Amino acid sequence: MTEEMSARTDTADPQPEPVTVVLSRRVRTGKEAEFEALLKRIAAAAFRYPGHLGVNVLRPEPGGSTTYTIVIHFRSEPELAVWTGSAERSHLLSEADLLCEGAPQVQELSGLEAWFRLPGQNVILAPPRYKVAFMTWLAILPLTVILNLLVVPRLGFMPALTRPAPVTAIAIGLMTYLVMPELTRLFRPWLYPNRSLRPRH
Repeated sequence: MTEEMSARTDTADPQPEPVTVVLSRRVRTGKEAEFEALLKRIAAAAFRYPGHLGVNVLRPEPGGSTTYTIVIHFRSEPELAVWTGSAERSHLLSEADLLCEGAPQVQELSGLEAWFRLPGQNVILAPPRYKVAFMTWLAILPLTVILNLLVVPRLGFMPALTRPAPVTAIAIGLMTYLVMPELTRLFRPWLYPNRSLRPRH
């Protein structure tokens, strides 16, 4: 069960590298309601920090494990560092420690790794880097050909040094929202062989 708790769009710095943090916590039995309330406070606090792009929560199935997976998105590593280094976050996590068993499990992904997210899945698992490189090449090659044929000839009115700006903006948008999700779905058996996308409890 997933829920988009918050989302925010800021004015992006030139070609920022988005970063995603995946954090898992096993909540003590009977403390779920308190943890849910704390999650809302954490999401509200993170929302106030520059570069915050959203928080997703993967909740445990009723009657099963009590492990929650929280996925936090930031526009760049420096902006994430401001949040992770804040006293506010530290205080909230201290409250979470009282409601949870064991230490949190944390995974941080950035750059190209963040593209490898299967549609409908909230937990992002990066495949090996050579597969990332191959899939990125496979996506960029046709985009480069198409953009050179359809877009570049229409940019003659722009100075030569500025023409790459709209081309790369279009390419990154298509890569992020169209090409990579579809390629990831198509190549799922190769990218994630014998690997479950559900968090391990």
